[in-house]
Amino acid sequence: MKSKLKKYFISYYLIPFMGFLIFSCSASQLTYHELGIKNYNEEKYRSAIQYFTRAIWEDPVNPQLYLLRANAYTKIGEYTDAIDDYSMAIGLNPEAEYYQNRGLTYLSMDDYEKAINDFNSAIQLDPSNAVIYFNRGYTKTLTGELTAAINDYSKAIEIDSTNAKYYVNRGDLYSELAEHENSINDFSAAINLNPDDELAYFNRGKEYFLFGDFKNAINDLTSAINLNPENIDAYFFRSESKVNLGNYLGAAADYTKIIKLDPKNGYAYYNRGICYANLDLKKNACEDFNRAGELGFFRAYEIIREYCNKNKKKKKR
Repeated sequence: MKSKLKKYFISYYLIPFMGFLIFSCSASQLTYHELGIKNYNEEKYRSAIQYFTRAIWEDPVNPQLYLLRANAYTKIGEYTDAIDDYSMAIGLNPEAEYYQNRGLTYLSMDDYEKAINDFNSAIQLDPSNAVIYFNRGYTKTLTGELTAAINDYSKAIEIDSTNAKYYVNRGDLYSELAEHENSINDFSAAINLNPDDELAYFNRGKEYFLFGDFKNAINDLTSAINLNPENIDAYFFRSESKVNLGNYLGAAADYTKIIKLDPKNGYAYYNRGICYANLDLKKNACEDFNRAGELGFFRAYEIIREYCNKNKKKKKR
């Protein structure tokens, strides 16, 4: 079974709206501004755009209004319009937040080069902002620049060592580079910062699994499952850990849970069948192999021929 470690995705770094409630402008413009914010907070993004547009008509050189309208555009997926507004804000007053948000919008458009360029500009303007390094690191991960991404996550941690997400993402990259000890150390740091961090437990559990430390893997994967009982990947790795420890009954129980969550998962039926076969429950095993084959997991038909249709001793994995 192959599964990549999970990463935190980037959320938009939006300037707090309350920071814009007071600035020098006419009463009518402030009303449009406030109405835009009210509608945005109520998730009425198109209405918010209309109000911000009216505010811009009355004050076309206020970069904050373009920023607010751009944020609303991103919420409805109109990224080209958002880029135009962020660019207008940058032209009027180049600030790190504007580059940051435009970079994130380019990221949403899968234009990683432009996203990184904007994050570079943001860092030049605000070199002590950990979030920008985090976002640039994530983008570099997508372009395959893993070492550079680790450097960015490390810089984010240097600036703000209290954010568990930074450790989780860096630990993920260490894992991909087979630096398992560094990876486990980062996931452990994330858990120390946030004991309810499901991703940190899941990723450390998988790392222990890859190490062959199945007992610790089960402990961490159980913690991840307790935090998110619908984490199918965690059940898979926990079941595989149990199989490696000879606990076929426990593994079968995990596969049963996976099947309840995903009834068309042929791989889960197949593996539960293997567990049943190792428990000498041939009827149950063959029922699962047949179901796995019906669901498109065609490897099951081979074991049906060798195990179910012939009077042979059970085969173990």
